[in-house]
Amino acid sequence: MDSIEQLSDLQDLRGSQRPDPDRARRAIVRSMAIWTPAFVLLAVGAVYLMLEALSGNSGSWFGFSLAALMGLLSGFSALSAWRDLFSRPIETTGQIARKWRKFDLLFFFRAHYILLSRRVFRVSVDVYNEMPEAGGWVYCLHYPHTNALIAWRPLGSEEVPGAEDEEGDDEDEPDDWSTQLERRERAEASSESVDLPQFGGREQE
Repeated sequence: MDSIEQLSDLQDLRGSQRPDPDRARRAIVRSMAIWTPAFVLLAVGAVYLMLEALSGNSGSWFGFSLAALMGLLSGFSALSAWRDLFSRPIETTGQIARKWRKFDLLFFFRAHYILLSRRVFRVSVDVYNEMPEAGGWVYCLHYPHTNALIAWRPLGSEEVPGAEDEEGDDEDEPDDWSTQLERRERAEASSESVDLPQFGGREQE
């Protein structure tokens, strides 16, 4: 994995959490262990409730709908973890759009999330506190489907995409109206030196 081989370049750019591919892999395996059995149980329950509803128990339709919805969500999470088990890490550079916390009903503690380039990353509390607020630019190395974070670092002002272009555009932009008027007045004053006739200042001989 070429991206993981480059982690040595990030060692001096992090705070409390060093780049840790093993930790990200453990998170993927943990997701597989949680969501795969949950998907199987919910799928079996949804099939059972559907059969009950088709046999005449109309009240089972509500349970079927709930089990089917939760099964789809757990199945998507399980599939993402399985895909990342055989995927290579990718890099995402962008501007943090949002940071938030929410209570995770499955694990009974607050989870921390960031939204970056339309990707939702679940991060530890230390990473959450160290990351810049919304609007800050960061680099992230992560797996593509679960967004399991391997390493990250903030971007300097010189690394922000488009910063050099914006500076160049500022130099090429035309001056505003007041600047142009001032320049025109100075040019006229320096180029026109006309001797005006004097009246009463010197008597004729």
